[in-house]
Amino acid sequence: MFSNGYEIKDYQSKKTFSSFLSGIAGTMGVPIWSFYVNRGQAISSFGSKDKNGAIMEFFPANSSYLHTQRLGFRTFIKVEGIFYEFFSKANKNQTMQIYRDKLVIEEINNDLSIKIKITYFTLSNEKNGGLIRKVQLENFGKKRKIELIDGLAQILSAGIDYGGFKAISNLLQSWMQVDMINNSLFYKLRGTTNDTSQMGTIVDGNFYQTFSKNNEHFKYIYDNKLIFSYDTGLETPYSFIEKDLDVLLKDTQSSVNQIPAAYSAFSIDLEKKLEFITLIGYASDTLFLKHLNQKYNFEYLNGKETENERIHDELVNVIKTETSSSLFDEYMKQNYLDNILRGGMPLIFETKEGIVGYHIYSRKHGDLERDYNFFSIEPKYYSQGNGNFRDVLQNRRNDLYFHPELKDSNLFQFASLIQADGYNPLSIEGLKFNYLGNEKYSERIMNVLSNEFTPGDLAMILELDGINVEDTLTEIIKNSKAIVKANFGEGYWGDHFTYLDDVIDSVENIYPDEIDNIVFGEIKYAIYNSGIYVKPRDLKYVLTNDGKIRQYNALEHVEKRSDWLLDANGEIIKVNLIGKLITLILNKYAHLDPFNIGISYEADKPGWNDAMNGLPGIFSSGISETIELLKIVKRVERYLENNNDKNVYILNDTLKLFEDLSNIKYSESLDFWNNRMNALEKYRKNLLDNKLEVENIKAKNLIDLIKIIRNVLEIGISKAKKIEEIIPTYLSYEVIDYELIDKNSSFIRALSFRQKPIPTFLEAPARLLKTIDNIETSKNIYKNIKNSELYDQKFKFYKTSIDLTNESPEIGRIEAFTKGWLERESNFLHMTYKYLYSILKSGLYEEYYDEIKTNYTCFMDPEIYGRSPIENSSFIAPSNNPDKRKHGQGFVSRLSGSTAEMLSMWSYMFFGPKLFSIDNNELVFTINPKLSKEFFKDKRVSTMLFSTINVEIINEDLIDTFSENARITKVILTDINNVTKEFYGNRVTNEWALKIRQKSIYKIKVIISKEENK
Repeated sequence: MFSNGYEIKDYQSKKTFSSFLSGIAGTMGVPIWSFYVNRGQAISSFGSKDKNGAIMEFFPANSSYLHTQRLGFRTFIKVEGIFYEFFSKANKNQTMQIYRDKLVIEEINNDLSIKIKITYFTLSNEKNGGLIRKVQLENFGKKRKIELIDGLAQILSAGIDYGGFKAISNLLQSWMQVDMINNSLFYKLRGTTNDTSQMGTIVDGNFYQTFSKNNEHFKYIYDNKLIFSYDTGLETPYSFIEKDLDVLLKDTQSSVNQIPAAYSAFSIDLEKKLEFITLIGYASDTLFLKHLNQKYNFEYLNGKETENERIHDELVNVIKTETSSSLFDEYMKQNYLDNILRGGMPLIFETKEGIVGYHIYSRKHGDLERDYNFFSIEPKYYSQGNGNFRDVLQNRRNDLYFHPELKDSNLFQFASLIQADGYNPLSIEGLKFNYLGNEKYSERIMNVLSNEFTPGDLAMILELDGINVEDTLTEIIKNSKAIVKANFGEGYWGDHFTYLDDVIDSVENIYPDEIDNIVFGEIKYAIYNSGIYVKPRDLKYVLTNDGKIRQYNALEHVEKRSDWLLDANGEIIKVNLIGKLITLILNKYAHLDPFNIGISYEADKPGWNDAMNGLPGIFSSGISETIELLKIVKRVERYLENNNDKNVYILNDTLKLFEDLSNIKYSESLDFWNNRMNALEKYRKNLLDNKLEVENIKAKNLIDLIKIIRNVLEIGISKAKKIEEIIPTYLSYEVIDYELIDKNSSFIRALSFRQKPIPTFLEAPARLLKTIDNIETSKNIYKNIKNSELYDQKFKFYKTSIDLTNESPEIGRIEAFTKGWLERESNFLHMTYKYLYSILKSGLYEEYYDEIKTNYTCFMDPEIYGRSPIENSSFIAPSNNPDKRKHGQGFVSRLSGSTAEMLSMWSYMFFGPKLFSIDNNELVFTINPKLSKEFFKDKRVSTMLFSTINVEIINEDLIDTFSENARITKVILTDINNVTKEFYGNRVTNEWALKIRQKSIYKIKVIISKEENK
């Protein structure tokens, strides 16, 4: 560990791991994606936008470990005729330094007295993206002749799609061509590759250009045969070994009909250092190459390293934390950065409809070990990427702790996507804008504004027209409205709605004085329409050929007029937030399982654990979802009671569903389930008729049913607690009596069920523990979990579930996975951190601080963890995995919900459970840190609140701040005008509380001491 990074010595001999450069290029930069492994010269693939824009072929992790040394970057050297290839094999003189903004590898060859240092980072704040590779060759010996070939063994022409190249790479070579243009190598196709009658010309390409520091002469090599001769395996560069470089470079190179290379070749008398930078990227045409040569040189690109570092530092300094552990401090910064990469960093725009957060830098997790995901990183200014509803929503839940000015923007975007049936689309495509202003601009700009546009679309045209980008962009968006872009994706997951409550909670925590108006105020929430109908039971309960009753093929595509529900006049229907929440509650309540315990997975997908994909087929339900629904119900009940005379706006058909459910009396018989499902299925069918309009109802008229729903859910959770010692996460149901609906079909009607619990998982206990107020009850849950198979005794961390060996393959692919691998019985970091956060929230502070010593990756043994401990993994293999060499090793890099859980733990540790409240109609700020004394250095810790406010906590008697005798004696505020105000105790009132939220405070100093010293 060193400042801002982590070093691995002899990295090629260590456990394999994959990771990636952030791809952050600044607001006015174009990002690229780039992945690396700890083999060879590290970079295993990179490109523009997505896998179809690969410049270096994308390989999954297992293939990257095989191919990177051979097909990636290569460096061959001859020192006075003695040949050597750097990084070709592992040795103890090689190091890898991992920074959040760059990657550095080094090797020293003592026999040749030569050291090489290679630094990778991405091009920032430029109109084209690119990977920068800086090479520094240092001569420790006398001045002597050095022959060097350095570059990329294979580079693709632009325009080759990922699947096509995997399938017919030999054929695609026929189109490839290398041109030398303005000192750059330009890799293009000579024509379109589609087998159609309409052919097109190609003007775009990938480029490769080298800039030497002292203008040392070099030449390009793009034909591997020139170096390797007959060795088509690219193992040994026979030609270079046998010939002087000057002679070799006189040979003819082929620029067509092969997968080309990209090398820079130097033949010089070297005294001390040779330094050069190679830039590799994508260009839409050759005009950029002219711009590149006019603007770029070694010094300019070298300065981009500092610029790139500054961009990253500015991003993570909003969570700058100083404790006794520098590892923890850096870990928090990395968590924040990776949370941005999954959820985005909000830019605040004022629009026609209020404040909107436009999240840049986000990306779907599609790394080398998640080769199944097709990520997309917008290759424009203000770049935003794609993502999944659950992932993006949970990774934005802490936004207000950094950007309070967002207020309810995230809530608006995601609550709008809740459909009339309570489900939501999977794929989140970000925001676009629709210009509504009257101001006229140039023809090029108006062409952009005539359609939905992104800030990136507009910014690049504004720059082209020589107009001030930031000011004009802000003004245009001020006269536009935001449009949430999404699409159905692959299915309806049962757990997605549960993350909405976390966002509501954060809004209420920061804006308790405005929450009622946010919930009942503006009628601005549209209702998303995926065009996917959840079939009634009579069309999805089937008798299979082997005599089993199963629930299959639950979804049907239906015709839709729009992505949003429309009224009879074709206008988008809108309701208020409370109407959305009521809609959500009614739908989820209606499809509680036959025993009224879990929420049924009745729409083809399970909950959080995707690998339990078989659960819908075996009539399973989730108790985790019931626990979360109860939280929402309690919240909504409170909102209704506090605003009983206000209006709730909902669809007319939703109001009918409310009335139908109100007339169904609770019972333990199957009739209660049947009646609820009948009402729900009638409602879903009515939604297809397109006779939709909004009605309103007084809040007080909804309270009785909400109380009934709360009571039913509480009974269900009580029953779940009695099933096993640890509350189950999943239940399944076996149909034991049924009737055929039609003799000519296999559809059946279920008449009775038998309940069958699925072995214990960590998820439901983790979610339950967060809701418990009683310390003794919390301790019992904690002890039971720690004494169960959920706890790995060897590594002292937690697993997703107990042993699944005896489970049916029908529960999902998880049963086919190896034990301790992916979601199966592994330390899935997101779930482990969710549990740790629950331990903290439940008040088990001593237990929490004991657990993080073995559960936070930053405190793990890096040799066992197998990668930088300040970076998270998706999962860690426990001691049950059959391959002992994998025990304790982290797999699947970084992008994970664990970062959201970590940021939630951070805010709770440093600020306490609730920042703002209302007392006697007055806004009150309360700080109540829950920190172990071990975190204090010289009796002090500090962190940031709202990105700009430094919070310093002084622990005068060095005690645990959560102990009974710890008291905050004083809070001292300093505003941005250097005016100081002191408050005794931990409460800040009147306008000073408001100044904190408005970020008018520069520093908060908190004094803590033992009660007797107060």
